[in-house]
Amino acid sequence: MSKSIDRVAFEYWAGVASKTDIESWAEGELRKDEPHPDACVMFNLSEDEARKQSLRLAEDICKFKPISEQGEKWAKELLKQFCEKLLHEEIAPYEFCRLVQLFDASFLGMRTLDDGSLEYPDWLGDLWNNCDWCDESWTCSNSPHLIEEARKVLRGET
Repeated sequence: MSKSIDRVAFEYWAGVASKTDIESWAEGELRKDEPHPDACVMFNLSEDEARKQSLRLAEDICKFKPISEQGEKWAKELLKQFCEKLLHEEIAPYEFCRLVQLFDASFLGMRTLDDGSLEYPDWLGDLWNNCDWCDESWTCSNSPHLIEEARKVLRGET
């Protein structure tokens, strides 16, 4: 079963989707009695165009924006998946920290506290600080602080 267009758009926004995702959505859409009229042009797009089109369609069809309560829910799920990938060394710390940075910048301040300050998304734990100064030279073996914080996030100790 293909992902919904809002989920495809969210994953493109997060930088983890591929053209296969939007093409799979379009194939499913074209099987419907009344498919969205743009479904037939979602094939053979560049990655950048596929990202733009998925975000446009998600907003048109579902009124979806990535920085939303639904987006935050999916961000939490995706973060856990990427913590697992990091722990299994399926992704590099640099790739992981890029996602953490995006989520931190996007979901910080979605809610305001009573004193007027911005609420930090506690589901990110202390990953932001543990990703500080991360670059391509970081590996799982030379970043034990990051690995430990990813474990804490997975255990819900944030």
